[in-house]
Amino acid sequence: MKNEGIINNEVLPTKERSPNYPKMLTEIEEALNTGNEVEYIKKRIASLVETAEKGEISHISHSIHHGFIGPEMMIRRSVAVDPVTLDDDGIYTELFETIKLFKNTQGWKDKTIREIVPTAIQITVVKYFGNIASYDNTESKNREFYLDRSDYDSKAVSIKELKGKGFAVCAEKASVAENLLAFVGLDSDIIASKNCRLPSDSEETPHYFILLHAPKACTIYDPTNPVLVLNEKREVITCTPAIYQISDEQAKSLISGGVVIVEHVDEGVDINGNKVYTKSSRTYSGPGQN
Repeated sequence: MKNEGIINNEVLPTKERSPNYPKMLTEIEEALNTGNEVEYIKKRIASLVETAEKGEISHISHSIHHGFIGPEMMIRRSVAVDPVTLDDDGIYTELFETIKLFKNTQGWKDKTIREIVPTAIQITVVKYFGNIASYDNTESKNREFYLDRSDYDSKAVSIKELKGKGFAVCAEKASVAENLLAFVGLDSDIIASKNCRLPSDSEETPHYFILLHAPKACTIYDPTNPVLVLNEKREVITCTPAIYQISDEQAKSLISGGVVIVEHVDEGVDINGNKVYTKSSRTYSGPGQN
């Protein structure tokens, strides 16, 4: 692997990226306040679909895609199975419901919509698919699901078929997150990598994740492997977004096939109620890495 670099905590210069983000947040808040969510979703999706590309995203061919994934763009988790299409406006309805839930939750109700949206996107992905993280049998159940639907004359699988099943993996989760980011006006790329290590000392594996060109800095966002929040029994009770700030140079390196190593921290409490943190490293590689 090449261009490895540990993420540091130095302050990056403020940059105005994603110029549509404040405007979209204002529109979303207005739709919430007026109860006009359904009409707003239809209008916003129609606008995004107008410029959406056709084709396929996979680890083999088109392995990096910028912005909204339209209903005629297929996402293939493996060459052995049929692709999936993002053809469910219910994804965005779920986002609105999640934002409303946050606005009625202690500790969140006084926060601005800009503070709420990043975590709301992560929770929307969790609620839509029904699983916070992957477990021992997640991959096998997901593979079996696709293989049962794949034959010589089968069509692409609708994302609706995975809703609430509890075995979504990175191809579906990162794709839905990519569209939620586009919906709220953020600028990002979804990357289908062949050679990530999660954690860094594990074997290389194909993985979908997102390079987010956030308002102040570039970040790696991994919707499939969030920051886990555990109780004293080490049971997962909730999660927060796994977002790692990187420099412009690291972002450029990643896009061209380089590697970035980040530090991941899960949160928990011990039997005495004291907060504990579990650290690990993750290696993300860009498209085309061999």
